[in-house]
Amino acid sequence: MAAFVKVRFSELFEELVEFEVELSEIPIQDGFGKDVIVQWKLFDDFEMNKTFWTDSNGLEMQERRLNYNPRFPWPVKDEQNVSGNYYPVDSALIVKDLKKQRQVTIMNDRAQGGAADLQKSTIELMQHRRLVQDDDKGVMEILNETDSQGVGIKITAKYYMHIFDL
Repeated sequence: MAAFVKVRFSELFEELVEFEVELSEIPIQDGFGKDVIVQWKLFDDFEMNKTFWTDSNGLEMQERRLNYNPRFPWPVKDEQNVSGNYYPVDSALIVKDLKKQRQVTIMNDRAQGGAADLQKSTIELMQHRRLVQDDDKGVMEILNETDSQGVGIKITAKYYMHIFDL
């Protein structure tokens, strides 16, 4: 399995960085399913305050907070529940450092799941997933996409990062 990252500045916007990530097939010969994420680590003590925004409906940005949901009490023992902190990201995920008045926006070329600040000052999007059994989430089929030869599919995705002062 190999991932390649190409970084180049767009000709249109000097502050817009384009990432092209190519991911070969996810091996499952060991009998285990796998999730592959693309993760950005922000340095310079970027403080997200466990808050980020996603456009889960493709129309407006929704505020998200780690380990919090206003519709139900969050279990205290579950402080690092990754799946409970992942949200749909149709086209963008935003993080802000209000003290430094900076914003980072990651724009994606397809709908994905994503989160921010799961590890301090990080943004992550799930680029690919391959399972060996049904995950019991209602689809009632194994998430194991293959090509015509039965080989796991290759995924290529583009991401755009915009960093600016608020």
